Amino acid sequence: MPARALVLLYFLLFPVPLPAQADSLRVDSLPALLRLQIEDISVIGRRDERPEAILARAQVLGLGELQRIQPLSTADALEQVPGVFIQRSQFGGGSPVLRGFEANRVLLVVDGVRMNNAIYRSGHLQNAITVDPLALDRVEVLFGPGSLAYGSDALGGVVHFRTRQPKILAERKGIDGAASVGLGSAARSVNSSVRLEYGGDHWGGLTLLSTLQTAHLRSGAKRPNGYRDFGKRPEYADRIDGRDTALVNPNPNRQIGTAYAQYNLLQKFRFQLRDQMFLNLNLQASTTGDLPRYDNLTERRDGRLRWARWDYGPQTRTLAAATLQDRRPTRLYDVATYLLSHQYVREDRIRRRFGDVFEEHNEEDVQTINWQTDFAKLWNRWTLRYGLDARADYVASTAYQTDITAANPERVTINTRYPSQGSQLLGGGGYLDGDFRLNDIWQFRGGLRLAYQRLHARFGADDPVDWPVTYVAGVSNTNTALTGAVGLRRNGKRTSLRAVTSRGFRAPNVDDFGKFREQNGFLLIPNPALKPEYATTVELGLNYLTENRRLQLGMTVYYTWLRQAIIRLPATLPDGTDRLESFGELLQVQTNGNAERAWIYGLETYLRYQVDEHWQLSANFTATRGRREAAAPDGTLLTVPQDHIAPPFGSFRVHYERANWTAGFLARCQLRKPVADYAVSEITQGGDAGYRFNRLGTSDNLELTAFDSVSGRYVGALGWWTVHLYGSYQLGERWSARLSVDNLLDQHYRPFASGVSAPGLDIRLGLRYRFRAASKLSTKG
Repeated sequence: MPARALVLLYFLLFPVPLPAQADSLRVDSLPALLRLQIEDISVIGRRDERPEAILARAQVLGLGELQRIQPLSTADALEQVPGVFIQRSQFGGGSPVLRGFEANRVLLVVDGVRMNNAIYRSGHLQNAITVDPLALDRVEVLFGPGSLAYGSDALGGVVHFRTRQPKILAERKGIDGAASVGLGSAARSVNSSVRLEYGGDHWGGLTLLSTLQTAHLRSGAKRPNGYRDFGKRPEYADRIDGRDTALVNPNPNRQIGTAYAQYNLLQKFRFQLRDQMFLNLNLQASTTGDLPRYDNLTERRDGRLRWARWDYGPQTRTLAAATLQDRRPTRLYDVATYLLSHQYVREDRIRRRFGDVFEEHNEEDVQTINWQTDFAKLWNRWTLRYGLDARADYVASTAYQTDITAANPERVTINTRYPSQGSQLLGGGGYLDGDFRLNDIWQFRGGLRLAYQRLHARFGADDPVDWPVTYVAGVSNTNTALTGAVGLRRNGKRTSLRAVTSRGFRAPNVDDFGKFREQNGFLLIPNPALKPEYATTVELGLNYLTENRRLQLGMTVYYTWLRQAIIRLPATLPDGTDRLESFGELLQVQTNGNAERAWIYGLETYLRYQVDEHWQLSANFTATRGRREAAAPDGTLLTVPQDHIAPPFGSFRVHYERANWTAGFLARCQLRKPVADYAVSEITQGGDAGYRFNRLGTSDNLELTAFDSVSGRYVGALGWWTVHLYGSYQLGERWSARLSVDNLLDQHYRPFASGVSAPGLDIRLGLRYRFRAASKLSTKG
């Protein structure tokens, strides 16, 4: 309830909202070659460019596909995008993996505003679900380093969520709207939305409300031979008569600890201030109930459940922004876009160990102000794009514990996750990007970005840890980064070719620099010398379209070098000691430092065949491999697997469309990932090869895979495949209905690195009703 009250207060304090997308400078018809599982898209990316003008490989999930699947979360939507892998630690989440990069190495953007803030961590991030999937107009995924346009964090790529845009009703005032409801059997889910569009001659507005309610998710019942108990939930914790009790789960396939609820609001306005000048206002708010962290709730210690409660408290994100689009040509630009935004994120963690009466609360509040300008100017064959951006993130962190048995529980201060006296991130940058068309087919493009960032953090003299005086006074970290991209593109009638080399960077954030973690006898401290990590990628893409335009083939190969990767290293305090005494315990000091080199390479392919005007076949396949250097105890550099590397995966689809109805068949698969390909957390001396590798405790989550009772070892991610059927029917002008049967064979499977099993047999029904108070709507503006 406090989080929802905060959302309402936010609307009162910040009535000014955010950007809708600019219309393109020039909108040509999109070549069929670039429409793989996509609807016609005029512009994509931060600068609203035509797809055939950019160097990055791009995939777009259009409105039609989004309406067909009616996803429960944006993670469900992203699973439909070729080349995107989704990891889940809980049902209410989803962490996209692009080319072996995840979490704070993938940039999330909503309506032009970066979502990545100062506390985005390096493990698995579930923040994508704070975008309302029913408000989306489309999802754009740009693969590879995107730092030239977007700045820090875009090492693996950019996920750009675009919400619906209001229409300016130039011919008649009125209201247009729709209401939808969806039901799902696997989680007994109910998701619903109401959308209203209204406006006049020079303005348009859009209001959208949506809700989602789920029960505990049921996983598939048909498990692989030899692993009949994998993924079962035999018991769960509950508190009965003032005592934690492990209760028997009557249906072990029901994953108790996965139910959650979410509430979303989108409010947009679009004003035509004068000819070729538009002001877009946008306000977004999303909040949840408590989100159970399912992978932790199933963790066991000494034969019993470790946690009685492990919830993310209400996860709240609000965003307000204004975008001014000026398309009146001047000497300096033909198109100019100005964006100012404010974003607020609240993340709470609530934990209590099984049998313990003390409950821990960690509360993190992040305020982000973002400003950016983009300009484009056309001179004959040259197109010049340039811009500036700046951001300020402020982090407040509090932590306390309470006795749940006390009549009037007292809050006792405990260690905060981030510096207790506050931390901040200030940054800015500028870029210059030139595009030269050699002729009607060949295009050369390149550019540079210069970025600056400063971190500052202060610890408290009254913290539970006795910090050195320098930490109480405040520690800082300042960095600059120079990155860029250059490439050549050929856009022929039948063949398209891309050759690109690009360099991305990720500057350290507050989570890297100032996170405090006292765990297992170690203490993590700040590193004022921490530097950005860089990814340099060489990429070659080829697309082919047959003369009759029925068959499309595409392939992309890439190789990425990761340098100065941030990892945890032994460290010393400012006085030169490597240990710190805290409440009688001597803690070993560690810090994040730049030490690793890694290399990642992969292949992405697709095929699409238009059999006739009704039938279509499509397929895609993605394979990634990664290795890194790690130092053994004797100082020898060894080559070991890189973390976050998903096993090969892909899909195959048969789609039929005729008149008012569509139907289809979809098969998805993931190949097996053996233990030898899992990341290494520790190297010790011994073994036949002279070294032993501990693969537990990394982001690959080997301990969440199936266990072989014979060998007494985890077996790694199992291969799996699933079958899905879907159909929809347009019932006249106003009504439409859809039906899907997901995981038709009720297979039990768990995607790589995930802590929750995927839904079992899931029958989903949807109904949508459109209503109009105006007979004719115009899309001018």
